[in-house]
Amino acid sequence: MEDVQIITLFWRRDERAITEFERAYKRLCLCAAKEITGNASDAEECFNDTCLAVWNSIPPENPNFLGAYALRICRNFALNTIKAKNRQKRSAVLVELNECISEDITDMTPQDIGHAIDSFLEMLPKRESIIFIRRYFCSEPVKEIAAKLGMRQNQISKILAKLRKQLKNHLEKEGIPL
Repeated sequence: MEDVQIITLFWRRDERAITEFERAYKRLCLCAAKEITGNASDAEECFNDTCLAVWNSIPPENPNFLGAYALRICRNFALNTIKAKNRQKRSAVLVELNECISEDITDMTPQDIGHAIDSFLEMLPKRESIIFIRRYFCSEPVKEIAAKLGMRQNQISKILAKLRKQLKNHLEKEGIPL
């Protein structure tokens, strides 16, 4: 079925529009979403959200190229999925650091804290510095860090625990209230 016919079905609020839309663009949208998310189930969810968004937006929208219109919507859903997952990873990493740095530091600027952390990292051996940066700045999972460095996850976890204690001591010496 041609785009014009599918769009006409959407304008009539005919449920066949979804079936024809899926037949025409599901594979294309899934491929694009999977390329972004790296996950088939996330891609499927993005496509389902795309179907609903297209249903809700036509009318009043009347796209000239339904495929491009659908891909843009699906791509945005995939990017939002990635952002949400990264936000969850960052928040999990920040929970680990909360034992070192209080969230309600009011008399310190971010630059002051940044300088204190930089001086802490300069004191560390290269391997520990790399582990700290990968975990707390890049939000890499312990499993990935261990694999990249040829170590066991248990070793990485122990090193991170030790580094958090050292960071806390260092920040106290620098006069940063904890």
